[in-house]
Amino acid sequence: MVHRILVVDDEPDFCAALHDILESDGYDVHQAPNALAALILLENLLPDLILTDLMMPGMDGLAFLREVRAKQSLSTVPAVVVSAKGTAQDIAAARDAGANAYLTKPFSARELRETVKSFVTAA
Repeated sequence: MVHRILVVDDEPDFCAALHDILESDGYDVHQAPNALAALILLENLLPDLILTDLMMPGMDGLAFLREVRAKQSLSTVPAVVVSAKGTAQDIAAARDAGANAYLTKPFSARELRETVKSFVTAA
């Protein structure tokens, strides 16, 4: 089984880097440039993991997480915040909004892989 991962971030280069790392590990990676686009994608996609930024135009990552958690079909999908904001207050707010884990940018490919593997295992 190939696990699906949704990456939600408005930075194209960052999305491309995550896509390359995760796809090389055997994951089916989907991308959304912002939270609203991600919500539309999630109408037809049930990912095994969501990676989301906090700072995005329009709806921010915290509001996005709250929307995801409010949907019964998505309420148990693990979500990892990937953000340059890394204060204790930022991490606590993300957890309160429904994040299962938090990676502060910049992080290594190894850190990303370990975090993803803690939630899903590639085929």
